[in-house]
Amino acid sequence: MKTITYLPFVLACMVPLAACRKEGNKEETKTEAAPELPAAVKELVDEDTPILPLKKGDSRVYKVKVEVPPGITSEGSAAVELEDEMERVYLGKMKIGDKEPEVDVFEVTKASAPVERELVEIHDNRILMRGSLIPSAGDDGIQWFGSPVLFVFAGMRPGQETAKLSVQEGTRHRGIQVVARENVTVPAGEFPAIRLLMTGNDGEFMLRKTIWFSPRTGIVKEEKNRYAGDKLLFRETTELLKTTVGGQ
Repeated sequence: MKTITYLPFVLACMVPLAACRKEGNKEETKTEAAPELPAAVKELVDEDTPILPLKKGDSRVYKVKVEVPPGITSEGSAAVELEDEMERVYLGKMKIGDKEPEVDVFEVTKASAPVERELVEIHDNRILMRGSLIPSAGDDGIQWFGSPVLFVFAGMRPGQETAKLSVQEGTRHRGIQVVARENVTVPAGEFPAIRLLMTGNDGEFMLRKTIWFSPRTGIVKEEKNRYAGDKLLFRETTELLKTTVGGQ
């Protein structure tokens, strides 16, 4: 199993801190209350919670479109457009290894790629990334974060950042920040969403990925652009077609 370390950046949803002190032979534990949230922020947190209510078998089906600019596949070639369909099915909580905790597992299938499983921790007010695996690749297809990485949390506001990742000896980087809260329209309908921007690199290639996450529904839209320098190599757009999450 490949273990990936990460660099913590900002965990904006703080939890109460416990401080311990000894007085003679007596040990006392003191819990400090978390700062009171402004009313507007508290209302936003309440609206977002639970962040992703799921039952085993819940699914989300997406339309996927890949656009390749002219001249990328071969010199003088025309632009290419490919369409596919992707499905995310919630398998429930599972153990990936003997020493790892239970995680929430989504199975991701599409015609153009091997089956993949996304590994996360879903809490009432936040989602943490734990890694991924490709079952057909055996141990070589497993990537496991040594510590969970914050992805989204209830009450996210523009300008906040969640995490920076540094993997494969620093050759790959990822950073995530909140750009806006807005409504987004996809084939499945209109959803209130948190727009996240993920930027980074895979060696010399640059990545820019925008994710629209709708509390109580999940990811409803993604747009991924990959570059070599300032040259766009491809753009992949994923939009929600239908879902059973939240009884929709």
